[in-house]
Amino acid sequence: MNTLNRVVLLFSIFVVASCGGGGGGGGSEDPYNPPAPTNSAPTITNTVFNISVVENQTSAFTVTASDPDGNTITYSLTGTDSSLFGITMEGVVTFNNAPDYENPSDSNSDNVYEITANVSDGSLSDSANFMVTVTNDTSDDVTTEGYNGTAVGAGPIQGATICIEINAGTCSGAQFTTTSAQDGTFSLTVDSGTTGVLRGEGGFDPVTNLQFGEGESLALGQPVTDQNVVISVISEFMNEGATTNYNAYKESLGIDQSFMIRFDNPFSNLDNAAYNKVAVINTQLAVLGKVLEAIHTINEGSGARFKVSNAILARSGTETSLGDTTFIKDFLTNYDSDFSPSSQQLIDLSSGISAYMQKINANSSNSHSHFLQVGVSELSTLMSAVMSGTATSTELDKLVFNTIDWINEDTAWGGGTITDNESKLNQMNYTLSNNGSSNYVVDNINPSDTEFIIYVKEGDVIKFEATTAVTSGHPFKMSTVQNATSSDSGQIGTAEGWNQDTMTLTVSSSTPETLYPYCDFHSGMYSQGKIVKVSSYTQSNIDITSATGALQVKGTVATGPFKGASGYTYKVYLNSQGGSEHTHTFHEYPGLTFYMPADQGYHGSESSSSDTPFKAKSHYASSSDDTISDEY
Repeated sequence: MNTLNRVVLLFSIFVVASCGGGGGGGGSEDPYNPPAPTNSAPTITNTVFNISVVENQTSAFTVTASDPDGNTITYSLTGTDSSLFGITMEGVVTFNNAPDYENPSDSNSDNVYEITANVSDGSLSDSANFMVTVTNDTSDDVTTEGYNGTAVGAGPIQGATICIEINAGTCSGAQFTTTSAQDGTFSLTVDSGTTGVLRGEGGFDPVTNLQFGEGESLALGQPVTDQNVVISVISEFMNEGATTNYNAYKESLGIDQSFMIRFDNPFSNLDNAAYNKVAVINTQLAVLGKVLEAIHTINEGSGARFKVSNAILARSGTETSLGDTTFIKDFLTNYDSDFSPSSQQLIDLSSGISAYMQKINANSSNSHSHFLQVGVSELSTLMSAVMSGTATSTELDKLVFNTIDWINEDTAWGGGTITDNESKLNQMNYTLSNNGSSNYVVDNINPSDTEFIIYVKEGDVIKFEATTAVTSGHPFKMSTVQNATSSDSGQIGTAEGWNQDTMTLTVSSSTPETLYPYCDFHSGMYSQGKIVKVSSYTQSNIDITSATGALQVKGTVATGPFKGASGYTYKVYLNSQGGSEHTHTFHEYPGLTFYMPADQGYHGSESSSSDTPFKAKSHYASSSDDTISDEY
């Protein structure tokens, strides 16, 4: 190749190299410094941000997103309620725990959960706010119902916590509670189907402000929601005794079978005899329970209420009074293996408790509330003093034989005048008839030819029972002059205790020492008879010849193991029957001794027996038809 050709070839190669080879048009990129790649942010593509979900499921919604560069996207949650949710690598959002519409857990408890969804491709991100509204699933809605009724102790209990108990014997931990009103009424709303013991705890008596302390409660087993119920002391003792035999319980307490313990409020109609009796029993049980708790603490087994309840059901015979001394004495004797009072302590306890229980009554003046207050305070204190040996015989005898005086003078009684529901223990009735204008007949005795004497003492009430036909033709009057006539000046009246209209003599200090009944029209009809006032009775003055059979004495046993037994004591005699027997004296008949054969009769029954009633008189007819018609 010649020199020229070589020059041309080299020039051509240079030109080609200068033009960048076959790339054409000259180069704009530096192969040794390429430009940085570009990246676009991912985007949340959801179109709905207000989400509704039904309660009781964990599913919520799904976050959808795209990345224009095809990069991998990661998901996360932030925001007010984000801790309650989780989100998967695919953007699926779920509740950590299924939400409950009735118990929302979002921050402001309105069932609207606020969260923010975040997506990222590692360098760029996007976010969106979501609101998840939880809606109600009606299939699990709880329906409610109510227990409505009244809580009563000695009348209504105000401010008591009413509950369906979860823990036995207390409202502590109960799910459903309410409070009783001033009249003791309450309304307790519970979930449908809720059952259990309905309990009233604490509160106070609005009449006396007697406070029922922490842990003091009453209960009703087997409550119902379809009618008003009554939580009472009786229902509590039944519940403690674990008995649901209402008929047996009513029979043991002498409650009319028509009275419904669960549904009838005894204080709602105290004029009704059946209701009034239950009101008295309710107060008596409350007092008895508190006294028993005061005199002895039971360390083993069930408490006093359980023992009283079972003792009530275990009673034999027809006596039902809670003030019955025999019941109280027998109950205390078998009360607890660790309770062992001496013989005298047992007498003092049984007589004192029964004497107080016998006076409890219920009336519209709220006396029952005051009986409860004195019973749980002063009576409990005195009975505790019996056990400690500090009680005096003077105070105990006052409680037993002059109970109303003890209440009025030795306690903080604030209930006004006390009605003595045993007042007829001091009243004795005498039948009165006549044989024309010849003579009267008193308890089948002719007082015109027999020195017939009726003995009385202050406080006694003597009533002569006669038909109008007797008194209209033969006006029966009293005088200080024997065999008086209408012209005599000795006639007595109300100032001396004689009520002519009712033919009743109430003996007082103003009553003359000797009185002579007479007919205002006819002389000599009562010429040998008289009424003599004494301070004590002489055995020899009482007819024990004609009255040889069994008698019943209306009064209060004054001595012995059944001291305080008040009412009718029967199968007693005026003279010794020999053999195994014991003697009785009665508070109403000082100076007289009565005899009772072993294992016969009853001490202080509520009801009279068929035995001849004892009367402090000089003569008993050999055949008498007189009866005791003045039940107390």
